[in-house]
Amino acid sequence: MPEGPLLTQLDLELRGIRKRYGSFTAVDGVSLEVGKGQFVCLLGPSGCGKTTTLRCIAGLEEPDDGDILIGGREVTGDPPWKRDIAMMFQDFALFPHMSVAKQIGFGLEMQGRPRAEIEARVREVLASFEILPLADRRPASLSGGQKQRVALARAMVTEPRILLLDEPIGALDYSLRETVMLELKLLQQRSGISFIWVTHDQNEAFSLGDLVVVMNHARIEQQGPPEEILARPRTPFVAGFVQGNNVFRGKAGAIEAGLLRIVTEVGEFLVPAGAHTAAPGALVSFSVRAERIIDQPDAAVRNRVTGRCTAVEFFGAVRRHVLELADGSLLKYDQFGALAPRFVTGQVVDLGWRAEDAVLHAP
Repeated sequence: MPEGPLLTQLDLELRGIRKRYGSFTAVDGVSLEVGKGQFVCLLGPSGCGKTTTLRCIAGLEEPDDGDILIGGREVTGDPPWKRDIAMMFQDFALFPHMSVAKQIGFGLEMQGRPRAEIEARVREVLASFEILPLADRRPASLSGGQKQRVALARAMVTEPRILLLDEPIGALDYSLRETVMLELKLLQQRSGISFIWVTHDQNEAFSLGDLVVVMNHARIEQQGPPEEILARPRTPFVAGFVQGNNVFRGKAGAIEAGLLRIVTEVGEFLVPAGAHTAAPGALVSFSVRAERIIDQPDAAVRNRVTGRCTAVEFFGAVRRHVLELADGSLLKYDQFGALAPRFVTGQVVDLGWRAEDAVLHAP
């Protein structure tokens, strides 16, 4: 294992973290490396272990097994105030009796900083977050967006190495979220502070994260850049969890020119074999994204299905057609939303996709 300077290149390293509550395992062998100044999103359904992982990093929970290193220093047994971190909660946890300026300076006071230094730093942060006019106001008089900025300013005023955020914009109106996400991303890039962001919202994770970590049943299913998670899901769970994927299951057949033939209840399909090997007859799965589906494919497209349109959904940028296949499963086909619908509810249509657009999952 590397020693000394190499370790300090990482803001955070988790080594085999496990956390149990009686017979229930909340986090099971989670290992993660966060480089300097990365924006990392822990993504997954409720109960998958992402918030418990965050609380272990924060020192609010002590893992039963494994090690936590921050800046190359072992902190597994350290209290939160010795970890060079800050944390921002979904409800913001502002002190109701304190003014905005006092809220922001509180962490510096706890560090015993000189009064003049605290006052100067608070003024700087108030200006940076564009909340200087709010300095003397209390939380009850602030809007949701203003509270969010105050909570973030309070967390960042001490310039921690890592900022931990537990669904920090979940309480905001949907119309405000996009603006806040952009502000947070720009702020994180300017500050160089690593953000560890817990969310169940895929739009947040893929918009913000340099690294997306998909969790399921207390473990990491896949981690990587957003583009990789979207385009090449490694497991059936990731493919099914991420929006816009069609997942097929079947039995492996022969490999022909690097393509694995898979027999399913709705037909036989060719999928790039890649590095995965599957014995003939083995149960396998693959996925193809909804935007890769081709309407009225020509003879060159070998992967083909027939389905009946059951719904057409308009999402603005995307129009999604939902089709029922012969076995009762549903297929999603997306097109650019500015175009007219390709077909209507009740219509039976032929669809297909190129072999290279399908992704075989790990066994």
